[in-house]
Amino acid sequence: MGKSVKRFATRLALAVLFVLAAYAGWKWGDVVFPRLETAIGIGDTEESAAPELVTPEAADLAREKIEAFRESEDALELRLKAFEVSSLLRYSVPGVLPRGVVEPTVKMDGDRIELMAGVIPSALPEFPDLGGITGAIVPDTVSVSASGSLLPFGEQGSMLLLSEIVVGGIPIPSSAFPEILAALGRKDEQGLPASAILAPAFKEIRSAYIEGGELVLVRA
Repeated sequence: MGKSVKRFATRLALAVLFVLAAYAGWKWGDVVFPRLETAIGIGDTEESAAPELVTPEAADLAREKIEAFRESEDALELRLKAFEVSSLLRYSVPGVLPRGVVEPTVKMDGDRIELMAGVIPSALPEFPDLGGITGAIVPDTVSVSASGSLLPFGEQGSMLLLSEIVVGGIPIPSSAFPEILAALGRKDEQGLPASAILAPAFKEIRSAYIEGGELVLVRA
Protein backbone atom coordinates (compact mmCIF):
# COMPACT_ATOMS: atom_id res chain seq x y z
CA MET A 1 0.00 0.00 0.00
CA GLY A 2 1.30 3.47 -0.84
CA LYS A 3 2.63 5.51 2.05
CA SER A 4 0.09 8.29 1.50
CA VAL A 5 -2.83 5.85 1.54
CA LYS A 6 -1.49 4.25 4.70
CA ARG A 7 -1.13 7.64 6.37
CA PHE A 8 -4.68 8.55 5.41
CA ALA A 9 -6.16 5.37 6.88
CA THR A 10 -4.09 5.30 10.02
CA ARG A 11 -4.66 9.00 10.77
CA LEU A 12 -8.34 8.24 11.24
CA ALA A 13 -7.67 5.19 13.38
CA LEU A 14 -5.14 6.95 15.56
CA ALA A 15 -7.49 9.86 16.08
CA VAL A 16 -10.02 7.73 17.88
CA LEU A 17 -8.08 4.80 19.27
CA PHE A 18 -4.97 6.24 20.82
CA VAL A 19 -5.10 9.56 22.59
CA LEU A 20 -8.83 9.66 23.26
CA ALA A 21 -8.66 6.29 25.04
CA ALA A 22 -5.74 7.19 27.24
CA TYR A 23 -6.88 10.76 27.78
CA ALA A 24 -10.42 9.81 28.71
CA GLY A 25 -9.16 7.15 31.08
CA TRP A 26 -6.71 9.49 32.76
CA LYS A 27 -8.95 12.55 32.87
CA TRP A 28 -12.10 10.84 34.09
CA GLY A 29 -10.66 7.57 35.34
CA ASP A 30 -12.73 7.24 38.51
CA VAL A 31 -15.93 7.82 36.54
CA VAL A 32 -15.24 6.09 33.26
CA PHE A 33 -13.40 3.10 34.67
CA PRO A 34 -14.92 1.61 37.84
CA ARG A 35 -12.43 0.08 40.20
CA LEU A 36 -12.43 -3.39 38.75
CA GLU A 37 -9.81 -6.07 39.12
CA THR A 38 -11.02 -8.12 36.18
CA ALA A 39 -10.69 -7.23 32.52
CA ILE A 40 -13.47 -5.69 30.52
CA GLY A 41 -13.69 -7.27 27.06
CA ILE A 42 -14.22 -5.37 23.83
CA GLY A 43 -17.98 -5.83 23.84
CA ASP A 44 -19.80 -6.29 20.57
CA THR A 45 -17.10 -4.94 18.31
CA GLU A 46 -16.24 -8.32 16.80
CA GLU A 47 -19.67 -8.58 15.17
CA SER A 48 -19.62 -5.13 13.62
CA ALA A 49 -17.64 -5.97 10.52
CA ALA A 50 -18.44 -9.67 10.09
CA PRO A 51 -15.38 -11.08 11.90
CA GLU A 52 -15.23 -14.14 9.68
CA LEU A 53 -14.50 -11.76 6.79
CA VAL A 54 -11.81 -9.74 8.58
CA THR A 55 -8.73 -11.68 7.53
CA PRO A 56 -5.19 -11.16 6.20
CA GLU A 57 -6.45 -12.39 2.84
CA ALA A 58 -9.15 -9.71 2.80
CA ALA A 59 -6.49 -7.12 3.64
CA ASP A 60 -4.36 -8.29 0.72
CA LEU A 61 -7.29 -8.08 -1.69
CA ALA A 62 -8.27 -4.64 -0.42
CA ARG A 63 -4.69 -3.44 -0.81
CA GLU A 64 -4.67 -4.74 -4.38
CA LYS A 65 -7.90 -2.84 -5.07
CA ILE A 66 -6.34 0.35 -3.79
CA GLU A 67 -3.20 -0.11 -5.87
CA ALA A 68 -5.28 -0.82 -8.99
CA PHE A 69 -7.33 2.30 -8.28
CA ARG A 70 -4.20 4.41 -7.98
CA GLU A 71 -2.88 3.11 -11.29
CA SER A 72 -6.16 3.38 -13.18
CA GLU A 73 -6.79 6.39 -15.39
CA ASP A 74 -10.54 5.83 -15.59
CA ALA A 75 -11.89 5.14 -12.11
CA LEU A 76 -12.84 8.32 -10.26
CA GLU A 77 -13.62 6.67 -6.94
CA LEU A 78 -13.09 3.44 -5.02
CA ARG A 79 -15.54 1.93 -2.57
CA LEU A 80 -14.46 -0.27 0.33
CA LYS A 81 -16.70 -2.23 2.67
CA ALA A 82 -16.36 -2.28 6.44
CA PHE A 83 -14.68 -5.69 6.56
CA GLU A 84 -12.10 -4.53 4.00
CA VAL A 85 -11.23 -1.42 6.00
CA SER A 86 -11.10 -3.45 9.23
CA SER A 87 -8.81 -5.98 7.57
CA LEU A 88 -6.49 -3.23 6.33
CA LEU A 89 -6.25 -1.70 9.80
CA ARG A 90 -5.52 -5.04 11.46
CA TYR A 91 -3.17 -6.63 8.97
CA SER A 92 -1.75 -4.07 6.53
CA VAL A 93 -0.40 -1.36 8.80
CA PRO A 94 1.96 -3.24 11.14
CA GLY A 95 3.87 -0.97 13.46
CA VAL A 96 1.67 2.04 12.73
CA LEU A 97 -1.12 1.46 15.20
CA PRO A 98 0.28 1.95 18.70
CA ARG A 99 0.93 -1.08 20.82
CA GLY A 100 -1.89 -1.61 23.24
CA VAL A 101 -4.58 -1.25 20.55
CA VAL A 102 -6.12 -4.62 19.70
CA GLU A 103 -8.64 -5.75 17.10
CA PRO A 104 -9.52 -2.39 15.52
CA THR A 105 -12.89 -2.73 13.83
CA VAL A 106 -14.86 -0.46 11.53
CA LYS A 107 -18.62 -0.31 11.22
CA MET A 108 -20.32 1.79 8.56
CA ASP A 109 -24.04 2.43 8.32
CA GLY A 110 -25.50 4.87 5.83
CA ASP A 111 -23.25 7.91 6.03
CA ARG A 112 -21.96 7.13 9.52
CA ILE A 113 -18.72 5.49 10.61
CA GLU A 114 -17.83 3.90 13.92
CA LEU A 115 -14.30 2.90 14.85
CA MET A 116 -13.83 0.45 17.71
CA ALA A 117 -11.01 -1.36 19.43
CA GLY A 118 -9.85 -2.93 22.62
CA VAL A 119 -7.21 -0.86 24.39
CA ILE A 120 -4.72 -2.18 26.94
CA PRO A 121 -3.87 0.90 29.03
CA SER A 122 -0.70 -0.60 30.50
CA ALA A 123 0.69 -1.21 27.00
CA LEU A 124 0.11 2.27 25.60
CA PRO A 125 3.31 4.12 24.71
CA GLU A 126 4.40 6.84 27.06
CA PHE A 127 3.38 10.33 25.97
CA PRO A 128 3.07 13.77 27.57
CA ASP A 129 0.79 14.35 30.54
CA LEU A 130 -2.75 15.17 29.43
CA GLY A 131 -4.35 16.67 32.47
CA GLY A 132 -2.45 15.40 35.45
CA ILE A 133 -4.76 12.52 36.36
CA THR A 134 -2.74 9.44 35.50
CA GLY A 135 -3.25 7.19 38.46
CA ALA A 136 -6.70 5.76 37.84
CA ILE A 137 -7.11 2.05 38.37
CA VAL A 138 -8.26 0.72 35.04
CA PRO A 139 -9.18 -2.73 33.72
CA ASP A 140 -6.70 -4.76 31.72
CA THR A 141 -8.59 -4.25 28.46
CA VAL A 142 -11.02 -1.43 27.75
CA SER A 143 -13.50 -1.13 24.91
CA VAL A 144 -13.24 2.16 23.04
CA SER A 145 -15.45 3.42 20.23
CA ALA A 146 -15.88 6.70 18.42
CA SER A 147 -18.55 7.43 15.86
CA GLY A 148 -19.32 10.30 13.57
CA SER A 149 -19.29 11.39 9.98
CA LEU A 150 -16.42 11.38 7.49
CA LEU A 151 -17.05 14.31 5.18
CA PRO A 152 -15.19 16.12 2.38
CA PHE A 153 -13.53 19.31 3.60
CA GLY A 154 -12.93 21.52 0.58
CA GLU A 155 -9.63 21.02 -1.19
CA GLN A 156 -7.87 20.14 2.04
CA GLY A 157 -9.12 16.57 2.33
CA SER A 158 -11.77 15.17 4.65
CA MET A 159 -12.81 15.72 8.22
CA LEU A 160 -13.89 13.22 10.83
CA LEU A 161 -16.69 14.95 12.74
CA LEU A 162 -17.16 13.15 16.05
CA SER A 163 -20.63 12.67 17.47
CA GLU A 164 -19.98 10.08 20.19
CA ILE A 165 -17.08 8.64 22.14
CA VAL A 166 -17.65 5.69 24.46
CA VAL A 167 -14.97 4.28 26.74
CA GLY A 168 -15.67 1.17 28.77
CA GLY A 169 -19.38 1.52 28.03
CA ILE A 170 -19.50 5.07 29.41
CA PRO A 171 -20.20 8.00 27.01
CA ILE A 172 -17.69 10.83 27.18
CA PRO A 173 -19.26 14.32 27.35
CA SER A 174 -19.28 16.02 23.95
CA SER A 175 -17.93 19.15 25.61
CA ALA A 176 -14.66 17.25 26.08
CA PHE A 177 -14.22 16.39 22.38
CA PRO A 178 -12.30 19.58 21.48
CA GLU A 179 -9.91 19.05 24.39
CA ILE A 180 -9.32 15.44 23.38
CA LEU A 181 -8.64 16.38 19.77
CA ALA A 182 -6.37 19.21 20.88
CA ALA A 183 -4.34 16.69 22.88
CA LEU A 184 -4.00 14.69 19.69
CA GLY A 185 -2.49 17.69 17.95
CA ARG A 186 -5.52 18.98 16.06
CA LYS A 187 -4.80 22.24 14.26
CA ASP A 188 -7.36 24.93 13.69
CA GLU A 189 -8.51 25.28 10.11
CA GLN A 190 -10.97 27.86 8.86
CA GLY A 191 -14.41 26.26 8.89
CA LEU A 192 -13.29 23.12 10.75
CA PRO A 193 -15.67 22.38 13.66
CA ALA A 194 -14.15 22.10 17.11
CA SER A 195 -15.26 18.45 17.32
CA ALA A 196 -13.64 17.48 14.02
CA ILE A 197 -10.14 16.49 12.98
CA LEU A 198 -8.71 16.88 9.49
CA ALA A 199 -7.64 13.91 7.39
CA PRO A 200 -5.58 15.81 4.81
CA ALA A 201 -5.62 15.13 1.10
CA PHE A 202 -2.66 13.38 -0.50
CA LYS A 203 -1.29 13.04 -3.98
CA GLU A 204 -3.47 10.08 -4.95
CA ILE A 205 -6.59 10.75 -2.86
CA ARG A 206 -8.39 14.08 -2.70
CA SER A 207 -10.98 13.17 -0.10
CA ALA A 208 -13.05 10.40 1.42
CA TYR A 209 -16.56 10.05 2.74
CA ILE A 210 -19.06 7.43 3.87
CA GLU A 211 -22.04 6.61 1.65
CA GLY A 212 -24.34 3.62 1.69
CA GLY A 213 -22.30 1.94 4.39
CA GLU A 214 -19.09 2.06 2.36
CA LEU A 215 -15.89 4.11 2.47
CA VAL A 216 -15.56 6.10 -0.74
CA LEU A 217 -12.08 7.27 -1.77
CA VAL A 218 -12.07 10.05 -4.35
CA ARG A 219 -9.23 10.40 -6.83
CA ALA A 220 -7.21 13.60 -6.65
